[in-house]
Amino acid sequence: MVLGRCFARWKLGCRVGTCQYRSFSGGNDVVSAPDYQSRPRRALLYMPGDDIRKITKAASLDVDIAVLDCEDAVAVSRKAEARDTICNALNTLQFGRTERGVRTNSVASGLIEDDLKSILSNDTIPDVVMIPKLDTVAEAEFLNSVCSKLSKKPVPIIFQTESAVGLVNLHAILKYLMKASHLTPVAVVFGADDYVSDIRASRDINSVVYARQKVVTYARAYKIQPIDRVHIEFKELEDLRLECIDGFNMGFTGKQCIHPSQVPVIQAAFKPTDAQLEYSVALIKSFKEHQQMGKGAFTFQGKMIDRPTVLQAENIVNMFSELK
Repeated sequence: MVLGRCFARWKLGCRVGTCQYRSFSGGNDVVSAPDYQSRPRRALLYMPGDDIRKITKAASLDVDIAVLDCEDAVAVSRKAEARDTICNALNTLQFGRTERGVRTNSVASGLIEDDLKSILSNDTIPDVVMIPKLDTVAEAEFLNSVCSKLSKKPVPIIFQTESAVGLVNLHAILKYLMKASHLTPVAVVFGADDYVSDIRASRDINSVVYARQKVVTYARAYKIQPIDRVHIEFKELEDLRLECIDGFNMGFTGKQCIHPSQVPVIQAAFKPTDAQLEYSVALIKSFKEHQQMGKGAFTFQGKMIDRPTVLQAENIVNMFSELK
């Protein structure tokens, strides 16, 4: 109730700068391109594409995005079965507000064309396609070429950075994707486990700080969502919560997960608290009043406030609007 009242006050008269209300549709509704970028993807839950029982479970979880996996979660001998199971699930299951994603195999695997042919020719296509291990511009160009033959409209994609080469090329890949004719990038996911294996590091938070910061920086520069690594100890929910807070504070918009028990923890962590929203709404209101008096910097609750601080408050209110 507190969040709702605060947001209502802000919406009625406290908007400044670029802060504005956004809405989105889930499930079987058609989502416009701007909404693909703004819709919440706090918890990104993977489900094996060849396991209809787990996919059915995912459809009932109210998770922001469920990704039906053709890649790591599926044995090579069961790839074709996974494609068939995923297409059947998309055609028959109701996912509610949950965004429906499908993760293909990588370009380098040689399997991605079969994956895309299957899902993009299905009666019900996914809301977004997830591309793992996108390492080079050449791979992005190949992906665009394949999609141009299978879809009349640009395909919304989430892609994964999972290697040293992929991280080095991230800027160039994003630059290309922004002008690609048949691809619409909406998020980049940091694949920490493959990354630390590639650079021969231990799976320690300190070994991925640089990579995580770079993913956030480039994602934000290109106005798409950065999504953080998996917490593989899925029973350690307090550790997960603390890692979510760290990711949220670093600038990530969400986190990958591998078990349904992780979903509520992640989705609670990647949203503003009541106190943060109340403070932000009041700060924006005070900023507007001081602007009308011709004042730039001003004091608010014992702190010196200028434009960058107001933008941070706008981000918090905008985030709440996206979760409405």
